[in-house]
Amino acid sequence: MPGLKFNADTPLYSADAQGWRMDQFAALMDRLVARGKPIVFFVHGRGKEPGKSLKGGAFIEGLAVHKIERGYDTAVLMFNWDSAYRGLNVLDRERPLSHTAAAGAALGELLRRLQDYQAAHPQLARPALLVHSMGAIVVQRAIQDGHWPAIGPLFSAVLFSEPDADDRGHADWLEPLAQREHCYVTQNRDDRVLRRATDARPPGTQALGLGTAEPLAPHARYVDISNMGPLGQTDEDHEVFGKGAMNGQLHLCQFFTQALTGAAIVLDPASNVESVSRGQVYRLRQRSEPAAPCLKVPDLPA
Repeated sequence: MPGLKFNADTPLYSADAQGWRMDQFAALMDRLVARGKPIVFFVHGRGKEPGKSLKGGAFIEGLAVHKIERGYDTAVLMFNWDSAYRGLNVLDRERPLSHTAAAGAALGELLRRLQDYQAAHPQLARPALLVHSMGAIVVQRAIQDGHWPAIGPLFSAVLFSEPDADDRGHADWLEPLAQREHCYVTQNRDDRVLRRATDARPPGTQALGLGTAEPLAPHARYVDISNMGPLGQTDEDHEVFGKGAMNGQLHLCQFFTQALTGAAIVLDPASNVESVSRGQVYRLRQRSEPAAPCLKVPDLPA
């Protein structure tokens, strides 16, 4: 994919695969705002990026930016970090992990620019932040290393989709963020990618997105989407925000729609929640309505 390999000079991407420098952030935001749609900041996970999320992947379908833009009628700004695995070893986490500190610092710069932009445009609706898989570790490093601005909220919601961060000790970094932002964490025991994400992980830990018995961040909300059926094609269940991976589950689709478009997020036992455990783990109720408008799978680039 010529021109779509990681380039530290252009860590920002729009859906047309144009790379933007950090000092072009305000111009990129002006362009996104002019589209008149809810804005989503997207922090991708492991893979050959930005190509995977913009042009498709060799082992996982990818096209995440288009799934978000076309599936939810939003405008996406993707933050790109050096997340490639070694060669063809798709199970390698060690190499991308070695770049999360630098990525956290760059993410902090992006957030400071967002803070300045919001100060100059106080009437602008806050964007949503979708953090996928190993992108959660980039956010973790940004917080732990002091790069996340000590102000908030910057976002309408922060949604960690299938986070690959270690479950053990996650509350130590997530709670300070959840005290400033509305934070949601999906948990999916059926995620085949996360079940194989064991490389370079400390003994006795697992990916947070598989669920956890560890202490939770008190101000975060955890959304259990396990046992929703065979989600999507092989490995597509890891990009569960894609409507083709939702197995016709209406409540799941509505949750992501609310989180990504700035709407009020409903987690209510009277409507869409089957049970609540530990006071803050919400098990979504199954409701199969594959023909519902919410679940319409968008056309994606070939």
